[in-house]
Amino acid sequence: MIFSRIFVAAALFSALSAVPVIAETSAERQTLFQAMLRDPADPDLMLQYARQAVKEQDFEAAVATLERLIDRDPASVEARSELAAAYFALGANEVALYHFKILQGSDALTPDQQRQMARYADEAQDRNAKSSFSGFAQAGFAVLGDNGKVGATASLGLVHRYDPNGPSGTVFITTLRADYLDFGSSSTTGQRSVAFTYGPSLRLAGTQYGPVLRPYLAVRSTNDNKIAFDRDAIGFGVSLEAPLTQSWSTFANLEGGKIRYDASTVDGNYVDGQLGLIWFLGRDTSVRSSVISQKVDIADPLIESDFRAARVDIQKRLRPSFASYDWKISGFVQTETESFTSGREDKVKRVGAALQAYISETVYINSEVQYYDRNSNVVGFEKSEPLFSITVGMEF
Repeated sequence: MIFSRIFVAAALFSALSAVPVIAETSAERQTLFQAMLRDPADPDLMLQYARQAVKEQDFEAAVATLERLIDRDPASVEARSELAAAYFALGANEVALYHFKILQGSDALTPDQQRQMARYADEAQDRNAKSSFSGFAQAGFAVLGDNGKVGATASLGLVHRYDPNGPSGTVFITTLRADYLDFGSSSTTGQRSVAFTYGPSLRLAGTQYGPVLRPYLAVRSTNDNKIAFDRDAIGFGVSLEAPLTQSWSTFANLEGGKIRYDASTVDGNYVDGQLGLIWFLGRDTSVRSSVISQKVDIADPLIESDFRAARVDIQKRLRPSFASYDWKISGFVQTETESFTSGREDKVKRVGAALQAYISETVYINSEVQYYDRNSNVVGFEKSEPLFSITVGMEF
């Protein structure tokens, strides 16, 4: 069964990687092109054509048209914004940064546009660095809603990017993530986990916007405050992100390897798979939906299991009128089923929401609420539990 899942996932990856990045010229774009031929000096037609080319992910055509428009009207904020974004998508970060800096000095931008240009400029500058670190750290307290028990929570995430060949080449990415939640030895609610990955990020189309394939090594360790679920794993995986249009993107991940549970003297195998879509409703709002599958193959009927889940996440970035910095609002809904060889079957529903309010460009206060509800066909495994947490964090 493990190998059949791998073959199915491999076929899925082949199908995704075959998705064309550059769409054929649409009828709308052909109509705009013919109109430009009749009136080549019309700036509105040129801007419409460039925007349509961006929608179809033909950034080279957009750049060529916008450069002509900027030559005619260097003060056009709309044209320069589109040009900077097109260069950014192509990975021409120095040229994009040049235009972003011009835009940041313009009085024609609204405060929201100024902040957007600043974020783009910062990212373009980061992309030019051969080696860069980024990450976050946060810590605070959590409260179990069913009994009011207070515990400690903390998270740390680090990403190192090494780019030896330029922004459109191969980037080697190392990630480290650690999470901690503890309510004391008297509680079975809590978890300590560490995850490490390393591997190259391959840009299949040679641009910043195109599909990205990332094979990687993964090492994971989890302590669940329940000895039967403490586990260590090492495996290999591959992930794929493939933009479909300006508003839609797809992603997939497949990982498999060896796993060992502290409660068992037998090592086993695991395979994880995930497939999803991202819908960008604007530059600051996205909806992410995914299906998840995991198979643990081990000679212990209490541990060997088949896990399936569906999840939807939504995130929005905004700035309230009374705030000096951006806020992030997010939420998720997840439903899952886990079937064990022993005959036990758990059905779980999770729902959560979070508000991340920035008090500076990098420091934030995160308030989060989650609800966990588990039904089981085995008496004693049912559980319903709300969880509240407040943390203070910093991004770097």
